[in-house]
Amino acid sequence: MKKTIQLGILFLLSFSFLGCQAKEQVPATKESIEALELAEPTDLSPSINTELAPTTRAMELHAVLEEIEGSVEAKEAIDPEFMFAENGWMINENGEVRTQEDSYTRVDLSSGTVIRMAPLSHFTLVSNQPEADSLLTRIMLELGQLWIVLNGGSVEIETPSGVAAVRGSYMMVEIDPETKEAFVSCLEGCCILTNPAGTLELFDGERARLEFEKLSEVEKMSERDFAEWIFAAPEAQDILPYLEEKGVLPWEDWQKFLPDKDGNLPDLDELFPEGDGELLDGSKLPDGSILPDGSNLPDGSNLPDGSNLPGGGFGD
Repeated sequence: MKKTIQLGILFLLSFSFLGCQAKEQVPATKESIEALELAEPTDLSPSINTELAPTTRAMELHAVLEEIEGSVEAKEAIDPEFMFAENGWMINENGEVRTQEDSYTRVDLSSGTVIRMAPLSHFTLVSNQPEADSLLTRIMLELGQLWIVLNGGSVEIETPSGVAAVRGSYMMVEIDPETKEAFVSCLEGCCILTNPAGTLELFDGERARLEFEKLSEVEKMSERDFAEWIFAAPEAQDILPYLEEKGVLPWEDWQKFLPDKDGNLPDLDELFPEGDGELLDGSKLPDGSILPDGSNLPDGSNLPDGSNLPGGGFGD
């Protein structure tokens, strides 16, 4: 039964990727065709390096750990226990990586994709498989938070509540440590959420939940979501001018979130002391700081009924 559900999810993902492709296609006009026929070849045409051109042959999947901060551990499939990793540490297919509290690392996949790991995260490299003229990389996220910067092909993140896939270019996946449901933000490109309840497509600046029994409504990313991308994945800075031009960013002065001349970042909790004013169910306080009855939060972390309000983003 489990195998049948997995096959169904993979079929839905394949169909959804075709939908993403359809949204990106621009129909050719008669004028454009005639212009191409009359155009003469120039030296400005990009040359193709056939050695680097994508093929349908599955390449060996491995990853290299870089920019390690704190305690980061890794193990191969045959290793009985985790070992502390250092910069340059390589893991192969079915290898695992996990970060401890206050630990970070950048994971460079052999496919060219870059993954940023948050503290208390744990994932497994599953496989590379041919997909059309490119590769599909599968990763299993057991807990924590990943920022995926895609560089060719596509990536599927398997979570306890379903599969989140990205086809160009920036996707964040985080697992709620209590419910094990996944929260996904799509900074840019096309991201697909799939489970037995159905399939959901996300595009530039959108987010949603991947729940066990259903798929949530699509909503816009919050200010904190954007800021976390800038802080956690420096590669995202390259796409900010494009997102600003499209009107996706929530601020015009996004440069204030960049590191200063000494490389120091602003404090995220000081910028968004109330978790951007959002509860885990997606509802918002009226102004991000007070309750509907007008009473102030005692310390910014607890509601009057004793339930916790996240202070550091989803699942914190």
